[in-house]
Amino acid sequence: MRPSPSLSLLLAASAALTGHAPARADETGSEQYAGYRFNVYGEDALSAPSLGDPRRYEVYSQQFLLNTPIGNRNTLSVNTTHEVMSGSSPWYVLPGPDNKPIQVLSGATIRDHRSAATVTLTHDAGGNDTTTVDATYSQERDYRSAALGAERTLPLNAALTFGFGGSFSHDRIEPTDAVLYERVLRAQKNTTSAFASLSLVLDRHFVVESGIQLDYQSGYLSDPYKLVSVGDALDSDTRPDQRDEAAWLVRYRHAVNENAALHLNSRLAINSWGQHSLMLEANWYQSLGGGWQLVPGLRYYSQSRARFYAPFFAETAGPYFSSDYRLGAFGAAAANLNLRKRFGHWEFSAGAERYHASTGYAIGGTTSADPAVVSYARVFAGLDYHFD
Repeated sequence: MRPSPSLSLLLAASAALTGHAPARADETGSEQYAGYRFNVYGEDALSAPSLGDPRRYEVYSQQFLLNTPIGNRNTLSVNTTHEVMSGSSPWYVLPGPDNKPIQVLSGATIRDHRSAATVTLTHDAGGNDTTTVDATYSQERDYRSAALGAERTLPLNAALTFGFGGSFSHDRIEPTDAVLYERVLRAQKNTTSAFASLSLVLDRHFVVESGIQLDYQSGYLSDPYKLVSVGDALDSDTRPDQRDEAAWLVRYRHAVNENAALHLNSRLAINSWGQHSLMLEANWYQSLGGGWQLVPGLRYYSQSRARFYAPFFAETAGPYFSSDYRLGAFGAAAANLNLRKRFGHWEFSAGAERYHASTGYAIGGTTSADPAVVSYARVFAGLDYHFD
């Protein structure tokens, strides 16, 4: 979910209380700036029993940002990203001795790149009354995606703001080596989303927002690059052609003092594939003086498995099968650190994140093995130039 204007109001309110702005990616204000980000992402090698190269994905990404006022009431934001990725990917799972899963990987020969651009126009009518429209296009070697979105915030009184909006995206896939591996030649899917939220300024130190988001996906929702072991045969990953999801989000901002603020986020979701998930996140914004700001953070995530997920299937039990680890039950814990420094018109940022996932972290536990869950490390750096 992209940050809503009402979330931006919360961030701006917290920034005003602490005297320092949060991460630039969360802002949609009228300040004029240009920025660059560089990000290195690397997944841990597979430690579970496997066949194939255990090395996983590495992704190098560059991001360019421009935020500029147009007149007195409008702001134009442009965000472009280019990613280069390589590595091996989980393909299917075979039953091993004592029915313990053995993950088969594609081999470290996957090479791909992705380019994406988002253009956002925001009109500020004053008094927290804003209208935002955006358009996004993303392209990979075998994938195309286009999306349009619109959002609105309306002040109900001096302390309460109502936000609502929606988006629509159309994705098209044309898998590589489709004939060789008997994959679908081409397919498409559509996603429609809508949300509504209320943000409340409790006093000069506390701000809270609560919102609901609804997503509806239809079309080809399977993964053409994954197979499933069913009995003694391998079958294609096959999922329902519709997926509905509802999510409840709560965000809380507390200005502890003039130099520190606590940001808490939570997300509870449930979907029509039988999954439910929970995300909890905490970030501490600490001003150190001299233009320095330190932002440590923690995040926890847990999800249950889809009804049609298993590492492998002993026999045909229904029309849908998937051994995609992303549909299994697992939990994850992450810690990150971001350091920022302002030098006149320039602002430098750098940070790192460590994410570790395990079936043992799932709330309530799980009896379904998921040998390919991802753990990763990420480092990033950025440089912004503020024109004012």
